[in-house]
Amino acid sequence: MRKYTFLIIILLSCEIIYSQTAVNNKILEINNIHLNLQNIGNLKINGVGGGFWMELPNDSTIIYDQGPWIIGKINDEVHIGMVQWWEPYLSSVFSPGPIINGKAAMQYTPEDSIKYRIYKINRADNESNIDYAEWPTNFGAPINSNGKPKLFGDQTLWTAFNSLDSTTISDNNDYGTLPVFPIEIQQLTYAREGNLPDTLDIFSNTVFFEWTIINKGSQQLDSAYFSFWTDIDFYLTNNVYNIPAIDTALDIGYLWSFTTEYEPAVGYILLYGPTIPSNGNSAIFKGRTKTNYKNLTSSANHIFFGGGAGDPKWLPAFSKDEAWNIARGYYPNGTKKIDPTTNKKTNFTLSGDPVTDTGWLYKEYTGGGSGFNMFSGPFTFAPGDTQWVMMALIPSLGNDYAQSIKWMRQKAVILKSLPYDSLAFGSTPLVVSVESEKEKTLPTDFVLYQNYPNPFNPNTIIGYQISETGFVSLKVYDVLGKEVAILANEFKQPGEYRAKFNVETHRGKSLPSGIYFYTLRVSPSANSKLDFTQTKKMLLIK
Repeated sequence: MRKYTFLIIILLSCEIIYSQTAVNNKILEINNIHLNLQNIGNLKINGVGGGFWMELPNDSTIIYDQGPWIIGKINDEVHIGMVQWWEPYLSSVFSPGPIINGKAAMQYTPEDSIKYRIYKINRADNESNIDYAEWPTNFGAPINSNGKPKLFGDQTLWTAFNSLDSTTISDNNDYGTLPVFPIEIQQLTYAREGNLPDTLDIFSNTVFFEWTIINKGSQQLDSAYFSFWTDIDFYLTNNVYNIPAIDTALDIGYLWSFTTEYEPAVGYILLYGPTIPSNGNSAIFKGRTKTNYKNLTSSANHIFFGGGAGDPKWLPAFSKDEAWNIARGYYPNGTKKIDPTTNKKTNFTLSGDPVTDTGWLYKEYTGGGSGFNMFSGPFTFAPGDTQWVMMALIPSLGNDYAQSIKWMRQKAVILKSLPYDSLAFGSTPLVVSVESEKEKTLPTDFVLYQNYPNPFNPNTIIGYQISETGFVSLKVYDVLGKEVAILANEFKQPGEYRAKFNVETHRGKSLPSGIYFYTLRVSPSANSKLDFTQTKKMLLIK
């Protein structure tokens, strides 16, 4: 309900501020991922979300909104250009169009608002496509050696927006009236054509983003950070476990899930961060090598989800000060982040590994509205300076969440191994490898894991491993010892297993709140004298 209410407010506000032609959207639709991109940096907000993935049934939504941030200090005052939707009704502070002669385009020549749209071109397009014919070279849109619109991938969308238009900045939010900010962002989005699974072509499920960020003011931006903000939602049956995480080794912010008929992992990878001077090194800047510089990696993240689970540290930033805190690796209120698994300070929240169930993880109810900010910085942004950042959206869908995460990471490794030109202009299909059963490391012991989430409603996962072939029985009992569910009752080979338990649908039973027990019994082969039995307790709360 929160999103539909918010939708009405945003749509009304857009009509008040701009004409219908000023804020517009166009759909990237060349492969399995469709994105409703707006010319103010975010996704078009509507009843089905901003992005959906064709490989899932019913065009299931995977992304509700997203967009870039730039934040830093001018004369010791925090300035910010941002995309973020959340009550109290802050969406995008960006205005359509570039900065022209020191003014926001919509204030300089509002009668030209149609020019400040998203431009979309495809392979084999010509002057018959109005976006091709009117390609805004004068605004910075890329061109090839013949002076024609430059195509990236098989479909390219380009737009420019800025944070210098005071009419876009409402004081009807906790941020207050933000100062205008002479930052222009040129956004390039592209993808290759294809509708194959990752096992046949990862580029059918990848979208690339490039942001060119220009300081068009007369003052330096100190301690600047680029951030990417996204609200990822899996709109699937009985799914309220949209769990955020970060892979710091690969610079991937992502969400994963374990309680639906599908268990996707949806991530964004930072391929090339902002550049800073670094003698003896080289960086990639707009696709070309820049000597004596280096690309920054992710420097911090912030994670949020619906309702904050009653804890304000899981909420998004609602003010300039809170935004400044999370950019520097703190919680919104300025307190340090302490990794509970190491008791050490960190800039990264939920950096554990769900595949191995190690490190700092969150495995409880999150509701909707889950997402993250991923920051890269700091850097100094002098007047006239240009920064450039490249990221990619890399969702994956395996047989379960572990395989989805593994495939997402494989995609990240592949993308990081390729030169820029192969990413932007290549056509060779690349694949993720399906793990062979023989390649798996077999367990050396019998283990029954604690269910997660716990407490739970209505779904929970019970994991276990067996080190010998045997007859496996996994059953659920109430406090009186009455059997209420059979989750496994068969011979199994050595390995790791997971069983889903849904109290409302399993064997047609609807169970009341309370304590339940689950018992794993393994009767190994005749060559073994060991019989394994273990029971654990779980709590159902309705």
